[in-house]
Amino acid sequence: MKQIRNVIAGITILLFTMSFKNMGDWYLFDSKEFSIEFPKKPTASTQNVNSAIGELKMDMFMYDASNGGDDNVLYGLVTSVYPDSLVNSDKTEILSTFFRNSIDGAVKNVQGKLLTEKTIEINGFPGREIKVDYQNGLAIIKMRMYLVHNKMIFLQTITETAKDDNASALKFHNSFKLKK
Repeated sequence: MKQIRNVIAGITILLFTMSFKNMGDWYLFDSKEFSIEFPKKPTASTQNVNSAIGELKMDMFMYDASNGGDDNVLYGLVTSVYPDSLVNSDKTEILSTFFRNSIDGAVKNVQGKLLTEKTIEINGFPGREIKVDYQNGLAIIKMRMYLVHNKMIFLQTITETAKDDNASALKFHNSFKLKK
């Protein structure tokens, strides 16, 4: 009888501890300037983009989760450095226009519809959070953008509309930390 109780107690403890186990360690992407957690290691690429202020280099880190098993289709981080003389988080007089143009450009690039927009910040640096209807109601793009001195940092998740505001998207966005 004592052995049966020990076996039952062991199984109960095992089941209890399994319910609190992290069932998928996330990948910590760590740079000199910031860190963020992705569900898996992202793929890095660089792209040069022509803009009104000249060619800008975009460093992109993407994790494609479209193969299933995740609440989101894509996780992304994109950074771009602007000429300091034109764009800087210290130039408060240009920030509204800068963010308006960034948001409008992001929405236009995906041929979406802006659903929400709010002002945010991180460590005193200005930012915006938006949600965009993508592909006429099929998906939602959630984006946080921060201007840190003259570097723009975009975080984004794409998810099916029915899975909007899921825990994985929230974890990704909230895991972003600037280093001092």
